[in-house]
Amino acid sequence: MDIASHRKDTLRDIDYFEREQPVWAVTAAILVNGLANILQVLLTRIPQTPELFGMLLPFGLLHVNRSLSLLIGFMLIYLALRLHQRHRVAWWIALSASALSLVTHFGQYHLWYTVVSPAVTLSLLIVFRRRFTVTTQQRSILQGVVLVGVCTGVALLYGTIGFFLLDTRDFGRDFTLLQALWRTLREFSLLGNADLVPLTKHAEFFPRSLRFLGLLAALFAAYSLFRPVVYRIVSVPAEHAQAQRIVEAWGRSPYDYFKVWKDKTLYFSDNQDAFISFRNVMGTAVCLGDPVGTEEDVEQILKSFIRYCTDNGWALALLMPELIPLYRTLGFTAVKIGDGAVVDLEHFCEKTANKKYFRYVRRKLEGDGYTLKRYAPPYEADLIDVVGAVSREWLDIPGHREFGFIQGSFERHYVAKTTLYILRDGTGKAIAFANEVPSYRKGEATVDMMRHRKDIHWGAMDYLFQGMMRMLRDEGKRTFYLGMAGVVEKPQKGFTDKAFYQLTKRLDWVVHSRGVRQFKQKFEPIWEDRHLVYYGNPLSLAKIALAVMRVL
Repeated sequence: MDIASHRKDTLRDIDYFEREQPVWAVTAAILVNGLANILQVLLTRIPQTPELFGMLLPFGLLHVNRSLSLLIGFMLIYLALRLHQRHRVAWWIALSASALSLVTHFGQYHLWYTVVSPAVTLSLLIVFRRRFTVTTQQRSILQGVVLVGVCTGVALLYGTIGFFLLDTRDFGRDFTLLQALWRTLREFSLLGNADLVPLTKHAEFFPRSLRFLGLLAALFAAYSLFRPVVYRIVSVPAEHAQAQRIVEAWGRSPYDYFKVWKDKTLYFSDNQDAFISFRNVMGTAVCLGDPVGTEEDVEQILKSFIRYCTDNGWALALLMPELIPLYRTLGFTAVKIGDGAVVDLEHFCEKTANKKYFRYVRRKLEGDGYTLKRYAPPYEADLIDVVGAVSREWLDIPGHREFGFIQGSFERHYVAKTTLYILRDGTGKAIAFANEVPSYRKGEATVDMMRHRKDIHWGAMDYLFQGMMRMLRDEGKRTFYLGMAGVVEKPQKGFTDKAFYQLTKRLDWVVHSRGVRQFKQKFEPIWEDRHLVYYGNPLSLAKIALAVMRVL
């Protein structure tokens, strides 16, 4: 890496921290302002003779003013999380709420100092307005649950502290903290506190304010929880259907089939004609392959997605993309992580399969009564049970596990949609299988799972695959993608390549590389470079490597 690139990456990191500090400052100010609004309602008693506003308006509007302060305070606490994520809509709402909070404090000149908090918050929101640029957001159920907890916690604290601070003159008694919590829970559970008789105007106001805040908490909690649920029920299926249509029209990769799976988030271009498939892990957007769409749309959506990730403070990495020159033009760094094995079916069937090794495997297994059969969906349920038993035994072999993101896992509804190749021994027992999935390269077939029972004949999987490739050649396929062959055997010359090689070597990244490479080498494939490309400073590479391991 040259000095100019290092300087550029360093400046990018400095810019990131400079951008984040104001966001934290605004978030903290919003949170403090929200707490100040609520505490002011709790700590200031309603005066016998209202000042300024009360001189001009009926006394009931003073209660409205205090309820408004309560509403604004609760909203600002709720908005603090959204502002930390730099959402533009949250900024507009916080700006309006802070302005309204400022107005409500002007009428209380005996508490003139309470104007300082909303004034400072409003100023910070205006000064750092350009930091809040995120226009879309991921709808997380976990985040919804957290917000439900925040809403409930604020309401309980308000009631508990409020009852605890009441004077004997208000209800003719004092409350301990435990009694205050119990009284609050009775209010929220609709049991009420009929035995409490208010003796002051402040005592009349507090239970009403508690019920009002409880209603607010319930409404905000319902919104926080059910919005992501509705999104997953209604919007997610529509998005994946649109992505599938784009793949059918513009797909060009053996990994495109897995880009529309429900374990991934989809980012669409403005015209909805291109998308990126990714998962956000540890503050890193890990994308599967290239964007899908026309050539013009691919470049535009990449630029848009870079801004989107930068606005969210995420690192950005794409796993096994193919448009490497385009990424380098856009400022990405490419690191080779392995090789993809592509078998020329005509060459294999005419030459490789007729070599001594494969002839011996065919004679040996066919002589022992082994048979390979292809099954196309729909299947009988018991056939899925058969391959399921093989899969479970394969998973029991040490070092074997389900992988995700770049391939599928054994799920009945998924396997039932794919073409199966099942190998049986001389007794008719299923001992191995592979399932074919679509590759969106023209004339290419590919495989996802390749699983077998323990202690099978050493040539069984070779027999299965050579038979599978012959069948695919006969139906007109030209190439067969055997998948990735793990980590590169030797690191490249660059510092970044060497660092990533050491990380992935120690983490046993993707698959057991040497064994898989040796298995695939027998089919005499064409080896294609496979890369990870990332945007940002090389110092983030360790974080990206860990994020990649998490998604697999």
